[in-house]
Amino acid sequence: MTLFKQIALVVTTVLFAVLVTVTTILFNDATTSVQNRLYEDAQNTAASLSLSLGTAGGDLTTMQTMINATFDSGHFSSISLVDVDGKMLYKRTNESGLSTKIPKWFHNMVKINAPTASANVSSGWQPVGILNVQSDPNYAYVELYKVLEHLMIILITIFIVALIFINMLLRIVLKPLKQIQKQAEAISRNEFIIQEELPRTEELKNVVMAMNKMVAKVKKMFDKANQELQKLKENEYIDKVTGLKNRKYFINKLPEYLKVDARSRSGSHIMVALNGVIEANKKIGYKKVDELFGVLAEILTAEAAFYEESVIARMNGTEFSVLLPGCNVYEALDIAKRIQTKIARKIESFNLDEDEFYAVIGIHEYTYQESVTDFLTLSDLALSKAKLETEHLYFDNAEDVEEIITKEEWREIINNALANDSFELVTYKVVDTKNHAVVHETITITLTTEDRVFTYGQFIAAAMQTGMVDDIYKRVLTLLFGRYNTVLEGKVCSLRLSNEFLQDTATFGFIQELLAHKAKHMRFRLIVEIPDRYVTQYEENAYLYKELFGRYGIEMGIFEFIGEENDYRYLQNFRPFYIKSQQEFFLTLDIHNMRALEMLADSIDIDLIAVGVMDKSTLVKLQERDIYIVQGKVTELL
Repeated sequence: MTLFKQIALVVTTVLFAVLVTVTTILFNDATTSVQNRLYEDAQNTAASLSLSLGTAGGDLTTMQTMINATFDSGHFSSISLVDVDGKMLYKRTNESGLSTKIPKWFHNMVKINAPTASANVSSGWQPVGILNVQSDPNYAYVELYKVLEHLMIILITIFIVALIFINMLLRIVLKPLKQIQKQAEAISRNEFIIQEELPRTEELKNVVMAMNKMVAKVKKMFDKANQELQKLKENEYIDKVTGLKNRKYFINKLPEYLKVDARSRSGSHIMVALNGVIEANKKIGYKKVDELFGVLAEILTAEAAFYEESVIARMNGTEFSVLLPGCNVYEALDIAKRIQTKIARKIESFNLDEDEFYAVIGIHEYTYQESVTDFLTLSDLALSKAKLETEHLYFDNAEDVEEIITKEEWREIINNALANDSFELVTYKVVDTKNHAVVHETITITLTTEDRVFTYGQFIAAAMQTGMVDDIYKRVLTLLFGRYNTVLEGKVCSLRLSNEFLQDTATFGFIQELLAHKAKHMRFRLIVEIPDRYVTQYEENAYLYKELFGRYGIEMGIFEFIGEENDYRYLQNFRPFYIKSQQEFFLTLDIHNMRALEMLADSIDIDLIAVGVMDKSTLVKLQERDIYIVQGKVTELL
């Protein structure tokens, strides 16, 4: 219950109690007054009527007429005349009973005793008898009921007016508290809001000032970490001479292209090495050679521009790398020849001898199945062989993987799995090694046929080739909220959505409709992971997904994070539940950058999770860098 409701309830209860108490006192006073008036009326009537009866000279008929006239003109229960011996001479009574105008409950609640007044009747000095007069209580009940009605009307009117006044007053008084609540809710969402308008109430003013100070401190910490990362990022990922990416960036980025659900299953890696750099430094000077490196960077950038996801990096002092996803070796060969030709022209313009200073180019055609280590080894090998060639150019072909299952067979297998609901969900633990607790379980899928079970890595590449990835993800999401609802009950699970699936224009509508029908019956806690590059490249769409999932209490995480953005404020705006990165990223990150990243994550309450942790030695290195939450084979050993 909100503070507004609590205060309103207390004040309303007190007000109601006061009004009921006042009304009760007033009604009791009215009851006493009516009771007294009944006796006074009876006493007055008895006194005046006894005098009138005395003038009748003892004539009973005349006295009866007088009694009848008085009885009929007033509100009496009975009037009786008794002689001196106690014999009843005459009596009139009201036999109408309880008035039907008054509710029975009122009669039961209010007890009125109608008193009897007596007076002696004498004719001269001769006593006639005793006159008894009793007032009618029905009259009193009617009067009291009217009094109660009026009091209730006044009570309800005052109560309603008072409630309106209290509501307005509380809203005015608690308006600053509403702002404090909004600020507190913003802080819980890791949003930095400073409340400019301070309340007049001293206690609330102090609270606002304290919260503003806390928010300012956290914001300052975030901004400082952001600025530190921006500055250090240039040393971490950028080559100062050419402005290209460096080796560290290239290696951290590489896993994105060497995975089963990469957009391109293969591509070409062009390694360019400049021969004779030492001699060139002596002949034309370091500045001129650096200028030549800058020209080479422009050439490489221009040649790779056709490939949207290309990565160009300076690997060391004399070697450059051009990664071209989706480019076959023969296309890469044409590019390499053009690079050689353009470099030769520039060498001539710098007055260098082409026999001493020239470009050596090795081309390695890779596939998604290669590890980072194999990729780099084969690329270096291609460059080494190029140095032995007369034209200083060498290329290798990617070894064709024997496809036991053809593309059409894969299409049939996947279609059958979709038709027969043959996909199964498998979970792997993500563990907090510091607290020895399972943080969540990440979900992957398998495809089951009559005689074989295919892992995600075995069938997803074929699914991408056949254009069936979206169908598979849709089926997985349907399974998640359907058959596996009870299997995952009480667990915290994460599901990774690919960049391609999120980019499909139909995906948002599908998820929106699915959540509208299924989310309210969800028996587990879900975290949806999306790629870091999707958040940065499609920021508006990412926020739409964030709002949609948040509506149903579903958190969002980021994976494939390598910290390549110029500004990390998007993390504060997007507010992911956690960030997942390859363990190599955390281990190769400069210690200053690592601390700045941790400070930024702590300021907005984001967990850092290392994935691909295979052994305990790697785990120890991560723990030395305060990375305790891990995912990988090492969790099976813990």
